[in-house]
Amino acid sequence: QDPWMMGERMTDGFNRFIVEFIHLFRMQLFYLIAGFFALLVIERKSFQMFLRDRTKRILCPFLFAALFLVPLHDLVIAACGQPSLVRTLIQEESFLRAARDLALFGAFAETYPREFVGFWHYWFLHYLLWIYGIHVLCRKLVPEGGKEWLLAGLRRILRSPYAALYLGLLCFPVHYSLSNAFFPPNHLNFEYNNLGYYCIFYFFGVGLYHHREAIAGLERRCFLNLGLGLIMVPFTMQLTPIVVNITPSVIHDLLNFKVHGFHFNREALLEGGALKASVVLLRTCGAWLLGLGFIGLAERYVKKDHFVIRYISDASYWIFYAHMIFTFSLSFLLTKLDVLNSVTKAYLLLVVCFYFLWWTYNAFVRYSWLGDFFMGKRKVRTGESASNHFATSILIKQTWRPVLIGLLAVYVLGTGLRQQSLLEQKPFLNEAQIARDPLFFEQAGPLDEVRDPYGRTALHLAASAPEGYRDYNPIEKLLPHFKHPDLLDMMRRTPLFNASRKGNMEDVRLLLAAGADPNLPDRYGHTAAHASAIKLHLKDPNAASVHRRILNLLQEHGADMTLKDGRGRTVRDLESRL
Repeated sequence: QDPWMMGERMTDGFNRFIVEFIHLFRMQLFYLIAGFFALLVIERKSFQMFLRDRTKRILCPFLFAALFLVPLHDLVIAACGQPSLVRTLIQEESFLRAARDLALFGAFAETYPREFVGFWHYWFLHYLLWIYGIHVLCRKLVPEGGKEWLLAGLRRILRSPYAALYLGLLCFPVHYSLSNAFFPPNHLNFEYNNLGYYCIFYFFGVGLYHHREAIAGLERRCFLNLGLGLIMVPFTMQLTPIVVNITPSVIHDLLNFKVHGFHFNREALLEGGALKASVVLLRTCGAWLLGLGFIGLAERYVKKDHFVIRYISDASYWIFYAHMIFTFSLSFLLTKLDVLNSVTKAYLLLVVCFYFLWWTYNAFVRYSWLGDFFMGKRKVRTGESASNHFATSILIKQTWRPVLIGLLAVYVLGTGLRQQSLLEQKPFLNEAQIARDPLFFEQAGPLDEVRDPYGRTALHLAASAPEGYRDYNPIEKLLPHFKHPDLLDMMRRTPLFNASRKGNMEDVRLLLAAGADPNLPDRYGHTAAHASAIKLHLKDPNAASVHRRILNLLQEHGADMTLKDGRGRTVRDLESRL
């Protein structure tokens, strides 16, 4: 689990499937549609009108979110239970101290209580502004001959039934270079190639506007594209964690294509071999299959103006803009409720938040000045337009029956998955990462054989979780439940190796005191000392300093600095150069 998702002990595969399905294509499709409608506005109105409209509807909401909503999200969601440095600050200091330190990205604080300047889900607006700027430059700099050549190539691709494969191959090199094949970081200090990946989809949307006649072909092939895309989801769900979290060497942690702190390493970029290449190609082709499939599906069923569809379309920007503080806060609060299974919790959260956000849209956006920002122009609720109001009470009346049927279905499914989770003893593995209840492990017996699909024990997972995100140190609570601390996962890594790699100084102390061997190599030949020696090359001086202290501690406890990794490099070699 990523830190921003941690919280639920009774995790299940169904929720993971939904997360994987959504993140496989949703933002790619968003930028594709953004490109299509950007050119539509330019062609039908004017370039100046496009700039004014996007300034009002994109730049202004982004600036407000970045300055005021981002720190509010940090505070509220951390207070509700999200593991984070902000939560640690709230617990150790106070809510007001955390609020002061977060304001204006740490302008009033000695130390900004976040690891990076991020924008939560508002990063999509941040990227969109950059892409609009690139679009403006391309209009000025790309010659007409070049545009015609690109459009001719796009026309040939769109006419082919293998369009998704060709487009997937086009995206493959960029996607392969990403530091995280599943969910790359999208912060102020973004990655060049990450932005470039979304640019491909945006400019495809621009080209699709030029070739609108090709949408009819997407309509005919929509079910084929969607079917093939859905078939890929279980494979990407199972294989992506392997190439993202399990197999990469420590050197991969140095790979950085960000604006600040750029660090290229050929060894890290090319590792993963055929498996990584296959997974990346599956993801790129899956994104295009689902994106093109949903465009064709919309053309088939939604192209005619319909009151409900139009209402949902008008409300969608606001609902996405406002949703996270409610959905995340409620989700972390629900994790403390053990009566319901995780699938039922997720279902109830989505239903309740959707109804609530629909109400906020009607009450505060649709007919107010906010509507000018989130719809382009507010609606008028007088005269004939009053009949176009879709009240929340009407929505509930029309949907409560299917919602209850769905609730029954997910409760039955979730009950089965909860039982499976209990049999596999997943709560112990998840609590090791969450580190929320220090008394939880008192009910545990021996945990040596309790492992996840990748052979990791609770000790492995606890040592991999950042120390600053914990309410307590789970290593201390876990050690009595293991015969010895040198358990190996599928990559032959020990908990000590993970702690050293993550930079968890106290975990390293505890594991060494429990007798952990610092000289056990993983499949790359890297020991815990190799891991810290590699991480000395991080662009972050504070992180590098922590790894220097860990390396000294490992040496004091018998770490052999002359051991060679799979490429014949000793710890001293990696310490001095890489």
